[in-house]
Amino acid sequence: MFRALLFLTVCQAIVTTGFQTEIGPSYRSSGAIANTIRNLTKSWTAGANPLPISYYRGGVRLEYQDKFRLPMGIPVVPEVVTELPESFDARDQWPECSSIGEIRQQGCCGSCWAVAATSVMTDRWCIHSPERSQFTFGAYDLLSCCRQCGEGCQGGNTGPAWAYWVEWGLSSGGPYNSRSGCHPYPIDVCHSSTEENVAPLCSLKCHMSYNVTDTSRDRRYGKVAYSVAADEERIKEEIYLNGPVQAVFRVYVDFKAYKSGVYRHVWGPKSSNHAVKMLGWGVENGVKYWLCANSWGESWGDAGFFKIVRGENHLGIESDVHAGLPNFKKHEEA
Repeated sequence: MFRALLFLTVCQAIVTTGFQTEIGPSYRSSGAIANTIRNLTKSWTAGANPLPISYYRGGVRLEYQDKFRLPMGIPVVPEVVTELPESFDARDQWPECSSIGEIRQQGCCGSCWAVAATSVMTDRWCIHSPERSQFTFGAYDLLSCCRQCGEGCQGGNTGPAWAYWVEWGLSSGGPYNSRSGCHPYPIDVCHSSTEENVAPLCSLKCHMSYNVTDTSRDRRYGKVAYSVAADEERIKEEIYLNGPVQAVFRVYVDFKAYKSGVYRHVWGPKSSNHAVKMLGWGVENGVKYWLCANSWGESWGDAGFFKIVRGENHLGIESDVHAGLPNFKKHEEA
């Protein structure tokens, strides 16, 4: 009864703006949410994250995901993986690929669909390259040039983002204001709750201080893009063999107050649909989890990472998983 009353109280204060749902003034900080749900979280700990919750944005247009779903992935040969470990962390498996442990910041833009995708592409380029070479794919091209992907900062779709990598390739890009790569990330964090950013115009030129002028000479390509079956074991096999994957799930406001433990939704209205990088799995205090990297900066959650219940398709986390493999030959021929 207490839980139901809490939910009704919040629902009375819902405000909807675009594809993002927010709640009333009393619950605009994660600290206030954490105080409200302290007795409801069993497997995880809520706390105060530094930014107002409206600054933590999603951006996947879930209503179009089925329409743009990629073909199912390459079947895993049973003999390749005889027994998967109880826990796995891609950072430990491929320590030479430092990008796996990096947390990106999508800023004041509903670009998680692009940011998470390029983070996974970066990891896989390193994992599958002969010498573990690092190339940092930036989200700029997807946000600004991929027309079939969606509407830039107003949300997009993960399937077309991976297909675009295969067909057109993507240029490099470091964090906001870093001047790293061909196209550094173009958008800073929010500075007001009403701020709405627009992706910059598509550009075929790298910024002036980069050592390559034309994006055609900087782009790297994917060889194949695919969906991973909505099955716990198949997702584990994919990560174990090929590296991190991109996953989509429904975000509710309590997630924005996550600090540690294995997240399970307990309270509040839906905020958005969100894409993240999934890089491993394990068991904590008897609860199975997926290990994921968010794109809300290192100050959010557990230094930017979080764990979420595994094996139940909780909030759809296992039903919309995408990945791909890099095409080194096409780059060499370009």
